[in-house]
Amino acid sequence: MQKCCPMETIRSLQNAAVRRIVSLRRSRKRRAAGVVLVDGPRESLRAIEAGLKLTAFYEIEPKLSESAGPPDMPEQAVARQHAIDSGVHRWVTSEVFRKIAYTASTDRCVAEFVAPDDSLEQLLERSSWNDGLILVLDRVEKPGNLGAVFRSADAAGVSAVLLSDCPSDRFNPNAIRGSLGAVFTVPSASGSESQMEAFLKTHGYRVAAMRVEGSRPLFDSDLRGKVAVVLGSEADGLADRWAGDSIDPVALPMAGHVDSLNVSVSAAIVAFEAVRQRSNG
Repeated sequence: MQKCCPMETIRSLQNAAVRRIVSLRRSRKRRAAGVVLVDGPRESLRAIEAGLKLTAFYEIEPKLSESAGPPDMPEQAVARQHAIDSGVHRWVTSEVFRKIAYTASTDRCVAEFVAPDDSLEQLLERSSWNDGLILVLDRVEKPGNLGAVFRSADAAGVSAVLLSDCPSDRFNPNAIRGSLGAVFTVPSASGSESQMEAFLKTHGYRVAAMRVEGSRPLFDSDLRGKVAVVLGSEADGLADRWAGDSIDPVALPMAGHVDSLNVSVSAAIVAFEAVRQRSNG
């Protein structure tokens, strides 16, 4: 473990920075402030590598009396050096860290970033989004499901994930943790159903909507080229949304008594079916 540097350690729970971080743990406050709180070195480094602006980085101060301690994760050392170079690294006591961390028992650092633009327009500036499968999540509520979808999307090389009228956001701590930081690596945007439909139409995307009552099995659908697949909320699916004449209803074949899968599982199946089709030409 790195020995303590001369930098002052935050020791008071009433410190202004500590009180601010605690207040930003409330989702509404965090969004209004335009910040992202990231817990853990792996996730923090992925945010740094994605180009997010780091504004604060907190770690538990090492004790000078310790000759050895738990070794740093490689990601933590790199993230720490970036924070030091940026002039935003701070040591805190164990008590303060328990106060500011989402899960102090497992997290090793807390990083604060400026939230990136999540508009549809910013996707136009990214060269990687406009060449393949897009997953559209409509009204998906659970942050853990959002994170799991991003994790699968990253693994399958999905071009983008669009959040259509989703109550939660991809920077919820559970979404970040569930994605292993993939919320920072996969191009994404948020907007309304009408905005998403117009955007996809403008840029030449075919749209398929996953429905229990879909008329065509997913595995008989062409997922090559520019195609977007819409998956609905955990409770209600898509209901009467995404039902225009230009939208192709598709379904997963279900052999048992259950008529649907968790949205993150369905998204993974869609993503890797697209990988299979594209790899086979």
